[in-house]
Amino acid sequence: MQHEKESLEFTDYPNLQIGFSTQNFQKAITPDVEGLAEVISFASESGFDFIQLRDNLVTLSAQTCKILADVAKTNNIKIIYEIQKSPLDADFREVFERAMKNMDFFPDPGILRTLVSNSEFTDNNSKIGWNKDEFFELVEIVNDCAQISKSKNVQLIVENFNEPFFGDNLSFFGLSDFFANTSHIGFQFDMSNPYSRTSRKKADPEYIIEYMSKMENRWIVTHLKTIGNVGGIMQNVISENPIPVEKIIEIMGKKNVKYVSLELASADNKQECFNNHISSINYLKEKGILKKGFYTF
Repeated sequence: MQHEKESLEFTDYPNLQIGFSTQNFQKAITPDVEGLAEVISFASESGFDFIQLRDNLVTLSAQTCKILADVAKTNNIKIIYEIQKSPLDADFREVFERAMKNMDFFPDPGILRTLVSNSEFTDNNSKIGWNKDEFFELVEIVNDCAQISKSKNVQLIVENFNEPFFGDNLSFFGLSDFFANTSHIGFQFDMSNPYSRTSRKKADPEYIIEYMSKMENRWIVTHLKTIGNVGGIMQNVISENPIPVEKIIEIMGKKNVKYVSLELASADNKQECFNNHISSINYLKEKGILKKGFYTF
C-alpha cells in the first residue's frame, strides 16, 4: 500500500536539506524518549531531513541518546546535537565534555552546536561587545574545543546570539573578529538574532549579506527564524525578515551550505507546534523556495 508523504525539496538548490530544532516544542513536550521520539516521527512524516536535538546542559543520558539515535535512524532522520552554553561560563568545559560523549551516538552528520555568547552580556545592559580580555579568552577556549572535536570527527559550530555582528576596532570585539581569530570552528548563522531584543548592536542587513557571501568553509547551518517588528521577539512561524529568506537560501545554495533549520517560538499545545511548522513550510513554498508537491512511499 502506498502513502503520500510531504516532499520538501528546494526549488533551485536540491542539495540543501531542511530540518528544525526540538526547542520549537520546549513548552509542549517533555524532553524524554517518548516526547522526542514523537517529534522525530513528525519530522519524518512531514518530509524533513534532520532535527537539531536541543539538550541545553546535556542532561540526556547515554541510554536516552542511544534510543533516540535508533529512532532517528529508523525514520531516516539525521540528528545535529545542540547545547546552550557560553564558552566563557565557568562550567562550559564540563558541559562540552558531556556533550562530546553523547556525540558518539550522533555520527551523521556529526555536528555539535553551542552558543558563542550569552551570560557575559546578561548583567550589563551597557555592554556592546567583548572586551579584549574576554575576547582572547573566548578565542583560546573555542579553538581548543574545536581541535578536540576535530580529533573525534565532530564538527563544532557556534551560533550568533547577543554579541554584535561586527566589532569597532579595539573598542569592542564582535562576531566577525571571532571568526578572523579562530580555525576549525563552524558557524550556525541565525538570520534574525542580529535584530532580536537581546542583540547589543543591530547590524545593517546589507553588511551581513555581504559578510556571509564571502564566508568560506565555516558556514555549516542556518537558523531560519522571524523576529517581530515590535519588541524583537521570536515568532512562531516563518515570515518576512530584515534579511530576506530567499536571499539567504540563494547564498547558501551557491556556496553549498547544506543545512537549513527552522527555529520557531514554542506554542503551549503540541498540535499547534506541528501546525506552525506546516505553516512555515507553506510560506517557503509560496515564496517558491521549496517545491510544491508530494511523493509516494
